[in-house]
This record gives sequence, C-alpha cells and structure tokens, in this order.
Amino acid sequence: MNGKVYILYRACGEDEISRIGLAISSDGLHIEERLDSPIFEPAEDWEKKGCEDPRLALIGDRIHMLYTAYSSVAAQIACTSIGLEDFLNHRWSRWEKRSLAFPGFEDKDATLFPQMFNGRYVIYHRIEPSIWVSFSDRLSCPWPREDHRILVGPGAGMSWDGFKIGGGSQPIKTKYGWLLIYHGVDHSWVYRLGVLLVGLDDPGRLLYRSPNPVLEPKESCELGEEGCYVPNVVFTCGAVPSVD
Repeated sequence: MNGKVYILYRACGEDEISRIGLAISSDGLHIEERLDSPIFEPAEDWEKKGCEDPRLALIGDRIHMLYTAYSSVAAQIACTSIGLEDFLNHRWSRWEKRSLAFPGFEDKDATLFPQMFNGRYVIYHRIEPSIWVSFSDRLSCPWPREDHRILVGPGAGMSWDGFKIGGGSQPIKTKYGWLLIYHGVDHSWVYRLGVLLVGLDDPGRLLYRSPNPVLEPKESCELGEEGCYVPNVVFTCGAVPSVD
C-alpha cells in the first residue's frame, strides 16, 4: 500500500502472550520503521493467551484480518477489520469488534480471498490435518458451516507434507490462477513451504500442488541452533510479488 510493504508480525513478551506488531519497508527486505507498541492484542476471553498468524485482505476501503485466537484451552479463527485510512494513520482503537469465524472448532491458518466469486466470499482455513474451503455471501462472522469442505489434504505416506498441512500466504492473483504458499509438516515435525494453484474463477478447484517444497529450514536460526523460538520451521503468513 502506498508503495510500501506493511509487515504484521506476532511477538511474545515475558508473559508469553502473543500480540501483533507492525514493521514497514519500502522493498520488503529492509525494515525502515517498527512501531514500539502492538497494533492489536487480546481483548476477549477466548483469545486471552494470544493473537497470532494475522492474514489480511483489502476489500474496498477496509482491511479484513483473520487471525488465530488462543484461549487457555483451544485455538480458533477470529476476524476483525479496520478502515484503510485508519490503518495508515495508526488509529488502532478503530479495529472493528472481533468475533469467531467457526465457534467451537479447533482451527488455524485462515486466509480470505480479496474478491467475491459468484456472489460469495471465500476463506481457506485448517482443521487438522487438511486445508478447508468455506463460502459465505457476507463478510461478517461467524461464517456459515453448510458450504464447507476439504480443499486438499496431507501428502501421501512419509512425504514432506505427509503429517498435516495449512495455509500460508494470502492468495496472489496470476494469469494462471490464484497462487498460495502453504506449509507442510512431516512426521518428524519439520515445517516446509510448498505452492498451490487454484482456479481464477473457482478457488474451490485445485489446479496444481508442488510435489517438493520450495523452501525448507537450512539456516541456523531456522534449525534451532541460534535465535529460534521453534526449531526446524519455515512458516509464512504473507508474500509480496516482486521482479527478480
């Protein structure tokens, strides 16, 4: 937005409660500004242990955010929104009242498509071990459960994504279809990233799934040798198209 990359990230303090911070970059690689205080933090009992994994979609003049809400017993998908101008001017008190997308479901890794398809909005989310697709004629939560099904499941056997999978980046529109980066977990709990391509006019139609990971843990900070909160993991909640 405005020629800049806005990075919403999860951070934990000494209380081990997750909050969401904001960093800003002109090129997506070098951080030029990082706010001193969270832009979003727990406010409801069902998220008292933290707000994590934010994924955003700009629809009209509002930014819609899906995130993982942690209570003391479960992880669930929650949703909220904020006006674009309020976001750009750091008016964090104007986040819309938050609510759960699928109350009662143990659920994570949700992402919202930035447009409607045949009059319906679409989200992907993860009820273990698969990525699910859900449709609704409105953006408000909770979402209906009737039109709700598995889009893609774990890979076969002992493959790199054979234990469970989940969403990663927001959907990126290309001439070939909607591109998404997803995470896959093997039976040794190593997290890697792969690619999905779904139909331009039908995000419920899978066109392609990468047979091999496109990114895996290799650096010392990813393997747990130094500066790593969780070892053997690469994970994403967003992606920025660029020209190499």
